[in-house]
Amino acid sequence: MSLTERVIKNTFYHLVSQIIGFIFPLIITPYILSKIGETQFGIYALVLGFIGTFGLFDLSVSTSFIKFISEYYNQKKNDELNKFISTGLGLYISFSLLFTIIGFVFTDYFVTLINVPPELNVMAILVLRIGLLVFFIATSFTIFVSILISIQKIYLTSINGIVMGLLNLILTILFLNLGWGLTGILYSQLITVLLSTVINIIFVYRSVPELKIRFKYLNKVSFKNMFSFGAQMQVSRLAAFTSEKYDEFLLAFFSVLGNVTFFNLAGRISRLGRFLPFQIFQQIAPVAAELNAKGEKEKLAQLFEDATKYLSLITLPVFTFIFIFANVIIFAWMGERYELTSQILRILVIGQIVNMIFSAPGNAIIPNIGIPKYSMHEGLINLGLNLIISFFLIKYYGILGAAIGNTTAIVISSVYVFYVSAKFYKLNIYTFLIRDYLKPIVIVLLCGIVSFFTLLLFENYYNPYVNRFTAFTALISSGLVFVSLYVLTIFKSGYLKERDKVLLGKFLNKIILKK
Repeated sequence: MSLTERVIKNTFYHLVSQIIGFIFPLIITPYILSKIGETQFGIYALVLGFIGTFGLFDLSVSTSFIKFISEYYNQKKNDELNKFISTGLGLYISFSLLFTIIGFVFTDYFVTLINVPPELNVMAILVLRIGLLVFFIATSFTIFVSILISIQKIYLTSINGIVMGLLNLILTILFLNLGWGLTGILYSQLITVLLSTVINIIFVYRSVPELKIRFKYLNKVSFKNMFSFGAQMQVSRLAAFTSEKYDEFLLAFFSVLGNVTFFNLAGRISRLGRFLPFQIFQQIAPVAAELNAKGEKEKLAQLFEDATKYLSLITLPVFTFIFIFANVIIFAWMGERYELTSQILRILVIGQIVNMIFSAPGNAIIPNIGIPKYSMHEGLINLGLNLIISFFLIKYYGILGAAIGNTTAIVISSVYVFYVSAKFYKLNIYTFLIRDYLKPIVIVLLCGIVSFFTLLLFENYYNPYVNRFTAFTALISSGLVFVSLYVLTIFKSGYLKERDKVLLGKFLNKIILKK
């Protein structure tokens, strides 16, 4: 199977997995809120954020996995491969165990920091400790997922994700109906992450029979390679965490937990917009690592330009639609009382657009060929700006200030990555902008205007805010107009070359054959 065919196969299964991974939470979130309320949902969001902070202390060693595993695997260096994987596994088990113990010890202290109502203290402590067990299992064995990605078998992890996502949905509904509340949600995640880990380990040993994990393979050179690569990527991860969770912590400190819920819901939709372009992003990293391992530099430069084109092609319409129809989307999803969430969503979407079309192409390739410094610089810019801007804006302007601070930091840092990535591949920035960005931006704006007027026309005959069904109807009708017009205009504009159409045809054939 050629590299292109493997990428198409992986993309297909990963796309299905991601669709399910986003649809299930969208379906079940309103149900969860109706069962546990806004306060407990705010606790849930903050608990996940707190546990996420532990992942920041691994010095981003895991970011080196795809680069080095792909290199050793494709160059048939089995001894180095076994040493690297054994060292990585041992390191992450030790790291996860240490921070899980720390989390258990300081659980009570954390709960007192987030203004949990006294009557919910016991429940919050239990939820946090279950979450820590989820963290331990998922983090300890993360290298097995990286192995499957590195050897271009993402479809195996995707199939596993589809099955586990369905199981998690069933268990969550079951446990909520049994009256287990928020603890039931965490128990469901604990069960599914345990099963998922076992299945991934089985997949790895069947796919890489030469793999041998031994204590004697723990190796200083492997650790040094992981550490030197990961240390620079650590700042980028800090920035990502800051963008998603720092603002929520400040909102909890300066206001009430209800505001955390509003902000978290807007963040979920903005991240939902990433899932389609992210299917391309996820495939780029292992391809870049493999091309680099084989010394194919010209193909790497072509990969960067292709990544920029395809990410822009998908990102722009997705987020433009979310921006225009934010009110209808939030009403269709959550019903009444969440108008503020739509305002936050529009602000966050601006940052997501810029990040995906300007930062993502370079960040998907350059770190995975062994040059993580640009991601580190991006992280420093993002982290510094977000810490300062969000603090003052949230303190004086509340929840909207959180969204503005978050977006400002993302926009500035993403533009930086675009600049250095274009220079890295010796591209004329002005020519590059005109060639790869101008045409889809103009097209998507025109399509957005037309679809917006379609919604206004719909409102003349039928109010989309009568109930959630009418809102979904308005979204579907406007969306069909938007997508149809966008696809038709893009094909007629000449933006897609013959090579692009061939790749698209192969992907569509994959979908048709599977059906």
